[in-house]
Amino acid sequence: MNAYNTVTSLHDKRKKKKLLLLCLNKALLHTSKLCRYRKCSSNLSSSNNSSSLTCNEKEKNGSTDNGMLSDVKKKSDFIQYIFKWGIGNKFRSDPENRYHPVHLHRNKEVTIRKSYFESVNKNIKYEDLNEQWEVFWFENNKLNAKPFPVKKYGIEAAKREAFKFYESLKAENRVNTKPQYESEVEGVHYDVVTNCWISFYRLNNFPVCRSFSAEYHGFETAKKMAIDRVNKHKK
Repeated sequence: MNAYNTVTSLHDKRKKKKLLLLCLNKALLHTSKLCRYRKCSSNLSSSNNSSSLTCNEKEKNGSTDNGMLSDVKKKSDFIQYIFKWGIGNKFRSDPENRYHPVHLHRNKEVTIRKSYFESVNKNIKYEDLNEQWEVFWFENNKLNAKPFPVKKYGIEAAKREAFKFYESLKAENRVNTKPQYESEVEGVHYDVVTNCWISFYRLNNFPVCRSFSAEYHGFETAKKMAIDRVNKHKK
């Protein structure tokens, strides 16, 4: 019996030692779910700090990139524009090769310079409705105009041809000064819209208005006819 008791007591002591060792291991080792694969909690905090720093840096870089892109767009000299009647070229400049039917929309979006619609010459203007460059000049006391559509010549070629045509007019001395519309006679006025000299007078105490077309009679002849009509019915 004594031998049996000694054996059991030794066995119990070994079990107690194993339990103590297990308890000590659990107390010393960090076995939480969050840090299962980390050695200590300090590593977790440092990694969180580093990740937050990288996120902040990315946000800063993204904001700076967006700011730079907006500045580039503001400083850009180009815009997107849609030519609704189409864009021509050297082939389309030939009347036999023009678009048919001409009234259909042929939308074409392109990138052009912002300064494309600006003109240094006041006699050459861009007309937005028909998308064409127009040259204006006075000849024989009449206002004349010639269009250069984009759908026929192209974007840059239409503007270039308009300036080229105006230079040819100047070389041929066909560009005259704007005529003066003052008649210096009471009751005689020039109407720019109808291109007529208008005479106002009274006939049998009733107001009468007569117009004389400068396009039909000529500028000076129509002016003289209007003055003569007023002088004829003066009392």
